Amino acid sequence: MLFHSLDYLLFLVLAVAGFWLLIGRDRLRLLFVFLMSCRFYMVWNPWYILLVLGSVGIDYTASRQIASSPRPGRRKAWLAASLAYNLGALGLFKYWNWFAGSVTDALATLGVSAPRPVLDVLLPVGISFYTFQTLSYVIDVYRGRIQPAPSLVAYGAYLLYFPQLVAGPIVRARDLLPQMLSRPGLTREQVGEGLFLILKGLAKKVVLADYLAVNLVDRVFDQPAAFTSLEVLVGLYAYTMQIYADFSGYTDVARGSALLMGITLPENFDRPYLATSPAAFWRRWHMTLSSWLRDYVYFPLGGSRGSPVRTYFNLWLTLFLIGIWHGAGWNFVIYGSVHGLAMVIHRWCYRRSGRTAQTRDPRWLVFLKIFGTFHFVVLSRILFRSPSLAVAGQVVDQLWAGGTSLAQVSWGIWALLGVSYGIHFAPKKWLHRARDAFIALPAPAQGAVLALAGGVLVRMAQSQVVPYIYFQF
Repeated sequence: MLFHSLDYLLFLVLAVAGFWLLIGRDRLRLLFVFLMSCRFYMVWNPWYILLVLGSVGIDYTASRQIASSPRPGRRKAWLAASLAYNLGALGLFKYWNWFAGSVTDALATLGVSAPRPVLDVLLPVGISFYTFQTLSYVIDVYRGRIQPAPSLVAYGAYLLYFPQLVAGPIVRARDLLPQMLSRPGLTREQVGEGLFLILKGLAKKVVLADYLAVNLVDRVFDQPAAFTSLEVLVGLYAYTMQIYADFSGYTDVARGSALLMGITLPENFDRPYLATSPAAFWRRWHMTLSSWLRDYVYFPLGGSRGSPVRTYFNLWLTLFLIGIWHGAGWNFVIYGSVHGLAMVIHRWCYRRSGRTAQTRDPRWLVFLKIFGTFHFVVLSRILFRSPSLAVAGQVVDQLWAGGTSLAQVSWGIWALLGVSYGIHFAPKKWLHRARDAFIALPAPAQGAVLALAGGVLVRMAQSQVVPYIYFQF
């Protein structure tokens, strides 16, 4: 059930209405959220709900056993059971085919013929997101930072909460569970902001992301040799905006949908293409994933408390995991490794420069840092977008092949790139003013704006359905 579909809008109306009709009956409200979230997930594949419910049952039981047991060995055993189930399922469904294929190919190079044991199943949608979410819950209970959920239904409602279930943001239990367990309230400002976020997210997806994908990006990556070097470069700029508009647009709709139920989900993006370094980029892009790996991988490894060499390794490993979290393939292995290496080089240079947090750069240097970081992101995403290393190589070859014609880049592409990048680099207060102006409108005027915008979105929608990019993760 895609956010940019009439089915979801009808589903959201029913979910919000039912949520507030049960405002005085807390247990029934949680059960309603849980069942509606199950229905939302089952639209893709009804059988995979059993996989998610397995996580609910095992991790709810594990958390209660961990919290109630005074024996360290028993607590570790339950934690290990949770990790084994969740990481085992993630590894089986997401990484098995790639791992088995890599082993088979390696044996073939040695002259050993072996069958390729392929697992012929679709990847469960959102498995990377809800796996990290449930792991953070059990680990936080183990660390004594939160108490277990009071009921199985409450935990199920938290883990399967439909706005963020499929593509985030990755929400910690300590942030979302208290909101679900308390009796929510709703203000006029929250309704206005929620509707504004939904409208903004749908515009990003339908007007920007899908148009750029269908009319340039997909064509460039399907047949790189059919485009000149400059056209390929424009295609990379277009993909850089497409993936941002697609993913942040999903997050906007998720946050807006939750806000209509009085629930606040965290920000996941902070104008990432204004980052002045690879480290700053990952503090601005997919922030809930970056902070998750920081808290549950980087810090437990020692963070920056050890020797410089150990710190560099911890940085590289964290970014390597970000790469393979996104997908099973050598292109993602290299993508994560490249970003990890960039983080290491940046930290090494920073330490040797003698700079501190109070150091202020001149504007020209800030511009150069933004320019360099942005193009590092643009070029590294060749690996991210390409279905294989072979295709990535073709794109790189064509990028340097020469040719300055831009005949295959339509005026519509130029217009959308200009508007979207202009908005992205514009002062943040401009967007806040637009949001506040919408919130201040009376309800009939808000309805008129939404109706007009809905007509524009229908008119702009592509004839072919374009799924959200991060659904594949």
